[in-house]
Amino acid sequence: MRALILNPPAEHTLPEYPDEEGNRFVETEDFGRFPPLGALYVLTYLTVHSPWHECYFKDCVGEGISHESLTQVIRKIRPDLVGITSFTISLVDVRKAAATVRRVLPETHICMGGHHPIAFPFEAAGLPEFDSIIVGEGEVAFHCLADRLSKGEDFSGIPGLYTSETIFHWKDKAIKDRRFLSNVMVPAGFIDDLGSLPVPDRRFIRHLRYHSILGVSSRLATLVSSRGCPYRCTYCDVPYKTYRERTVVDVVDEMEGCIEMGYDEFHFYDDLFNITPEKVIRFCDELERRCLSPRWDFRGRVNTVTKASLLRAVKAGCRMISFGVETGTDKGLQLLRKQTSTRQIRRVFTWCKEVGLKTVADFMIGLPFEKTADDVMRNIDFLLELQPDYAQISILTLYPNTKLFEAAREKGLVDMERWRLFLADPSPDFELDHWEEYLSIADLVKLQRKAYLRFYLRPSYIVKSVVNTATPYEFAAKLKGLVKLIRPR
Repeated sequence: MRALILNPPAEHTLPEYPDEEGNRFVETEDFGRFPPLGALYVLTYLTVHSPWHECYFKDCVGEGISHESLTQVIRKIRPDLVGITSFTISLVDVRKAAATVRRVLPETHICMGGHHPIAFPFEAAGLPEFDSIIVGEGEVAFHCLADRLSKGEDFSGIPGLYTSETIFHWKDKAIKDRRFLSNVMVPAGFIDDLGSLPVPDRRFIRHLRYHSILGVSSRLATLVSSRGCPYRCTYCDVPYKTYRERTVVDVVDEMEGCIEMGYDEFHFYDDLFNITPEKVIRFCDELERRCLSPRWDFRGRVNTVTKASLLRAVKAGCRMISFGVETGTDKGLQLLRKQTSTRQIRRVFTWCKEVGLKTVADFMIGLPFEKTADDVMRNIDFLLELQPDYAQISILTLYPNTKLFEAAREKGLVDMERWRLFLADPSPDFELDHWEEYLSIADLVKLQRKAYLRFYLRPSYIVKSVVNTATPYEFAAKLKGLVKLIRPR
């Protein structure tokens, strides 16, 4: 059997927020291009456990494959099974890619995986272009699907895999599974032992150049040392609440393999890398035991950091940590259920400066407790006080399956019926929701731009940034970001 995992083109991704003229402003895609690591895990598991299948991987975003040219890709590979990874904001492209496969190869089995089916399983299974969906972690389910399809066997009993017929057995049934968010609606695929998963086979993507605008190289590899996040922030819809770790030996083995392939910068894509300071120290110990000092960075929390763990990280090659600060008052942090405080945040950013670690402060504006432009700018005052090396300032987007979305619905600020119509028939004209009780999205976009300019165009910041630029790639990335900010609108 020929199996293809497809990351679809990104031609109709829903903008998180438009500028005042309706165009996109600063969004996640502006901060880099990263491989679809989850999809690569799924295909690698199939190649290892059923090597008799012919396996293909196409990252349309990374390879610049358009919907128009996807037709030729499908004709050339002629897959019997296609798995398409998805996010809800990319649903228009996901469906359009599936329609292309169906038009070219009407008998091919098309399966949707990724984040969207676990967030909206009944709606995903109801899309006519798909023969099946995988809810949750898909390695085992996709492998079983490929094997059973190749043998002509029934696949309806595979855990986590559903069709439009089988999923409705779970309609209106309450699912109680503490491993997930409470609103996961059907039993989902789940990998208890991450050590049972083979390392992603990067030979499928080695010809592609991924990068981060905050990085120093175009030879970037992403890794995960864990899955899940036990925290329950009110704006977040990460469904996996059980935290599972790989061993540090397995993780460093993977890094060594990447170094041999020519990768020289590593970004940990975990939802939460530093679950404890001890985990960071164990990882650094293993790097030092092997005399390795690669450039690496991670996303972390301030309440699970010690100065000792930061010192060890710097010594072992860590160059940067991205912290989800989000807002600048203790009351705001409590309302977001961050389980952090402004005192902790200040202390950790001071420690990072003292030990020589670059920092990214992830911030949000447009929060429910920001009633005026002055409220927003007071939070930006806190950002400036921290003096991080970089800032990412997002406007809060309200997604179903989050506490903030439910709060907004109770106030009449969002309409779930509008979402249901989109999920049944995705349109690129759909507009995502924001908390507009006090400030309109046009107001928030202007404030976002003002906040970015206020942070990045400080003379002291510009001088420091130029002096601390390490590589030509880093300089080009910073220049690109600056042009994005200051170009006339």
